[in-house]
Amino acid sequence: MRIGIDIDDTIAKTNEELILKARQFDKEYVKGKGFKDPEAYSFMEMFYWNVFDVDNFFKYVKKTNYYQDIEPIENAAKVIRKLHDDGNEIVFITRRSNNFKTKTTTKKWLKNNGFIYDKIIFECRKKGDMCQTENIDLFVDNDAKNVYEALENGIDAILKADKYNQDIDDLRRLDDWLDIYKYIKGVK
Repeated sequence: MRIGIDIDDTIAKTNEELILKARQFDKEYVKGKGFKDPEAYSFMEMFYWNVFDVDNFFKYVKKTNYYQDIEPIENAAKVIRKLHDDGNEIVFITRRSNNFKTKTTTKKWLKNNGFIYDKIIFECRKKGDMCQTENIDLFVDNDAKNVYEALENGIDAILKADKYNQDIDDLRRLDDWLDIYKYIKGVK
Protein backbone atom coordinates (compact mmCIF):
# COMPACT_ATOMS: atom_id res chain seq x y z
CA MET A 1 0.00 0.00 0.00
CA ARG A 2 1.22 3.52 -0.80
CA ILE A 3 0.31 5.88 2.01
CA GLY A 4 0.40 9.65 1.47
CA ILE A 5 0.82 11.76 4.57
CA ASP A 6 0.79 15.51 5.13
CA ILE A 7 3.40 16.95 7.52
CA ASP A 8 2.14 20.13 9.21
CA ASP A 9 -0.39 19.42 11.96
CA THR A 10 -0.64 15.83 10.76
CA ILE A 11 2.70 14.53 12.07
CA ALA A 12 4.13 17.80 13.44
CA LYS A 13 2.67 20.22 15.98
CA THR A 14 3.25 23.05 13.53
CA ASN A 15 0.39 25.32 14.55
CA GLU A 16 1.26 25.15 18.25
CA GLU A 17 4.81 26.33 17.52
CA LEU A 18 3.58 28.96 15.07
CA ILE A 19 1.23 30.42 17.69
CA LEU A 20 4.11 30.59 20.21
CA LYS A 21 6.17 32.49 17.65
CA ALA A 22 3.17 34.73 16.86
CA ARG A 23 2.74 35.63 20.53
CA GLN A 24 6.43 36.51 20.71
CA PHE A 25 6.21 38.58 17.51
CA ASP A 26 3.05 40.32 18.74
CA LYS A 27 4.75 41.34 21.97
CA GLU A 28 8.14 42.33 20.55
CA TYR A 29 7.35 43.85 17.14
CA VAL A 30 3.68 44.76 16.94
CA LYS A 31 3.49 45.92 20.56
CA GLY A 32 0.15 44.21 20.42
CA LYS A 33 -2.60 43.59 22.88
CA GLY A 34 -2.24 39.82 22.78
CA PHE A 35 -5.01 37.52 21.69
CA LYS A 36 -8.26 38.81 20.27
CA ASP A 37 -9.58 35.25 19.82
CA PRO A 38 -7.13 32.45 20.72
CA GLU A 39 -9.35 29.85 19.04
CA ALA A 40 -9.45 31.64 15.66
CA TYR A 41 -7.77 30.10 12.62
CA SER A 42 -6.33 33.21 10.93
CA PHE A 43 -3.82 35.50 12.57
CA MET A 44 -5.87 38.62 11.83
CA GLU A 45 -8.75 37.07 13.74
CA MET A 46 -6.50 35.64 16.46
CA PHE A 47 -4.53 38.85 17.12
CA TYR A 48 -5.19 42.55 16.58
CA TRP A 49 -3.15 42.45 13.38
CA ASN A 50 -3.55 43.82 9.89
CA VAL A 51 -2.34 42.34 6.59
CA PHE A 52 1.08 43.98 6.97
CA ASP A 53 1.55 42.50 10.44
CA VAL A 54 0.79 39.03 9.09
CA ASP A 55 3.20 39.50 6.19
CA ASN A 56 5.94 40.77 8.52
CA PHE A 57 5.29 37.89 10.90
CA PHE A 58 5.95 35.30 8.19
CA LYS A 59 9.12 37.13 7.17
CA TYR A 60 10.15 37.03 10.84
CA VAL A 61 9.37 33.30 11.12
CA LYS A 62 11.48 32.50 8.06
CA LYS A 63 14.50 33.97 9.86
CA THR A 64 14.05 31.70 12.92
CA ASN A 65 14.62 27.98 13.43
CA TYR A 66 10.88 27.53 13.28
CA TYR A 67 10.78 24.18 11.48
CA GLN A 68 13.48 22.73 13.74
CA ASP A 69 11.62 23.69 16.92
CA ILE A 70 8.38 21.87 16.10
CA GLU A 71 7.48 18.86 18.23
CA PRO A 72 6.20 15.70 16.53
CA ILE A 73 2.65 14.55 17.18
CA GLU A 74 2.50 11.70 19.66
CA ASN A 75 2.90 8.22 18.16
CA ALA A 76 3.24 9.55 14.59
CA ALA A 77 6.87 8.45 14.04
CA LYS A 78 6.33 5.11 15.77
CA VAL A 79 3.23 4.29 13.71
CA ILE A 80 4.72 5.44 10.41
CA ARG A 81 7.86 3.41 11.09
CA LYS A 82 5.65 0.37 11.84
CA LEU A 83 3.63 0.95 8.66
CA HIS A 84 6.87 1.08 6.69
CA ASP A 85 8.16 -2.07 8.41
CA ASP A 86 4.88 -3.76 7.46
CA GLY A 87 5.80 -3.20 3.80
CA ASN A 88 3.92 0.02 3.05
CA GLU A 89 5.48 2.85 1.06
CA ILE A 90 5.36 6.22 2.82
CA VAL A 91 5.09 9.40 0.74
CA PHE A 92 5.03 12.74 2.53
CA ILE A 93 3.06 15.34 0.58
CA THR A 94 3.48 18.86 1.92
CA ARG A 95 2.67 22.40 0.96
CA ARG A 96 6.00 23.53 2.38
CA SER A 97 8.22 25.45 -0.05
CA ASN A 98 10.48 23.63 -2.46
CA ASN A 99 13.48 25.85 -1.65
CA PHE A 100 16.79 24.43 -0.45
CA LYS A 101 16.54 25.70 3.14
CA THR A 102 13.01 24.38 3.71
CA LYS A 103 13.75 21.03 2.06
CA THR A 104 16.96 20.56 4.06
CA THR A 105 15.38 21.59 7.35
CA THR A 106 12.31 19.40 6.79
CA LYS A 107 14.36 16.31 5.90
CA LYS A 108 16.61 16.89 8.92
CA TRP A 109 13.57 17.28 11.19
CA LEU A 110 12.04 14.06 9.86
CA LYS A 111 15.29 12.15 10.43
CA ASN A 112 15.92 13.63 13.89
CA ASN A 113 12.39 12.71 14.98
CA GLY A 114 12.54 9.11 13.75
CA PHE A 115 10.36 9.35 10.64
CA ILE A 116 10.97 6.89 7.79
CA TYR A 117 9.72 7.59 4.29
CA ASP A 118 10.25 6.59 0.68
CA LYS A 119 9.52 9.93 -0.96
CA ILE A 120 8.70 13.52 -0.10
CA ILE A 121 6.87 15.96 -2.36
CA PHE A 122 7.18 19.69 -1.62
CA GLU A 123 5.06 22.70 -2.59
CA CYS A 124 1.97 20.65 -3.39
CA ARG A 125 -1.17 22.76 -3.61
CA LYS A 126 -3.51 20.11 -5.11
CA LYS A 127 -2.93 17.13 -2.84
CA GLY A 128 -5.85 15.11 -4.17
CA ASP A 129 -4.46 15.31 -7.69
CA MET A 130 -0.96 14.49 -6.44
CA CYS A 131 -2.30 11.43 -4.63
CA GLN A 132 -3.77 10.22 -7.90
CA THR A 133 -0.53 10.93 -9.81
CA GLU A 134 1.52 9.11 -7.15
CA ASN A 135 -0.86 6.11 -7.00
CA ILE A 136 -1.56 6.73 -3.32
CA ASP A 137 -3.96 4.17 -1.80
CA LEU A 138 -4.62 6.06 1.45
CA PHE A 139 -4.06 9.70 2.35
CA VAL A 140 -3.84 11.29 5.83
CA ASP A 141 -4.13 15.06 6.31
CA ASN A 142 -5.52 17.47 8.91
CA ASP A 143 -7.00 19.77 6.24
CA ALA A 144 -10.51 18.70 5.27
CA LYS A 145 -10.16 20.35 1.86
CA ASN A 146 -7.28 18.02 1.00
CA VAL A 147 -9.13 14.98 2.32
CA TYR A 148 -12.20 15.85 0.23
CA GLU A 149 -9.95 16.24 -2.85
CA ALA A 150 -8.38 12.83 -2.25
CA LEU A 151 -11.81 11.22 -1.87
CA GLU A 152 -13.01 12.93 -5.08
CA ASN A 153 -10.05 11.27 -6.83
CA GLY A 154 -11.11 7.85 -5.51
CA ILE A 155 -8.45 7.66 -2.82
CA ASP A 156 -9.32 6.49 0.69
CA ALA A 157 -8.52 9.26 3.17
CA ILE A 158 -8.37 10.01 6.88
CA LEU A 159 -8.80 13.42 8.46
CA LYS A 160 -6.21 13.70 11.26
CA ALA A 161 -8.16 15.37 14.04
CA ASP A 162 -7.18 18.78 15.34
CA LYS A 163 -9.02 21.69 16.93
CA TYR A 164 -9.67 23.36 13.57
CA ASN A 165 -11.56 20.41 12.08
CA GLN A 166 -13.52 19.27 15.13
CA ASP A 167 -16.87 20.27 13.59
CA ILE A 168 -16.41 18.10 10.51
CA ASP A 169 -18.41 14.94 10.89
CA ASP A 170 -18.81 13.67 7.32
CA LEU A 171 -15.19 12.45 7.04
CA ARG A 172 -13.33 9.62 8.75
CA ARG A 173 -11.74 11.73 11.50
CA LEU A 174 -9.23 9.99 13.77
CA ASP A 175 -7.54 11.56 16.77
CA ASP A 176 -4.51 9.40 17.43
CA TRP A 177 -1.92 7.77 15.19
CA LEU A 178 -2.56 4.47 16.99
CA ASP A 179 -6.18 4.64 15.76
CA ILE A 180 -4.93 5.47 12.27
CA TYR A 181 -2.73 2.37 12.39
CA LYS A 182 -5.67 0.19 13.47
CA TYR A 183 -7.76 1.54 10.60
CA ILE A 184 -5.01 0.90 8.04
CA LYS A 185 -4.44 -2.63 9.32
CA GLY A 186 -8.18 -3.28 8.97
CA VAL A 187 -8.22 -1.98 5.39
CA LYS A 188 -5.36 -4.16 4.17
